[in-house]
Amino acid sequence: MEEKSITLKQGLEKFYEDYRENLSHKDDGLPDEVRHFFKSHDIAHVLFGCDISLFGEGSVKMWTIFGTTLGFWKHIEEYRKANAFELAKNFEPVSYLSNLLKLMCAIPLLILRAKKMNRPWPWAEYENYLDTPIFKIREEFNIRVLK
Repeated sequence: MEEKSITLKQGLEKFYEDYRENLSHKDDGLPDEVRHFFKSHDIAHVLFGCDISLFGEGSVKMWTIFGTTLGFWKHIEEYRKANAFELAKNFEPVSYLSNLLKLMCAIPLLILRAKKMNRPWPWAEYENYLDTPIFKIREEFNIRVLK
């Protein structure tokens, strides 16, 4: 399948396939509210082109805060409810050092790109976009991912 024609649903499936060993939130037994938060979070990873490295996680947080309808305070609240702060323990200290400088340099560009979007990405109302090619969604919202 050509990368350009991948729908958001296919991109999410590929994300789950690529990172299945690293996604503890895919385990059974999580409340529906938490599952919904993480699905929206994972869709943000796909849509904004972020991997699951510390740099990717930091980048997706900037996109989420400045480029989605969730915003800062709701993001903090939902992150706390999902106990997602615990995920930080999965990274080695050397990862923090190697990703921190890169992220600090990228934050202004990420914020600028999020602010240049045509409108915020609808954090929890993504259903209508699942069968839409990712490139079309990025065009519609004026999303320019970091390469």
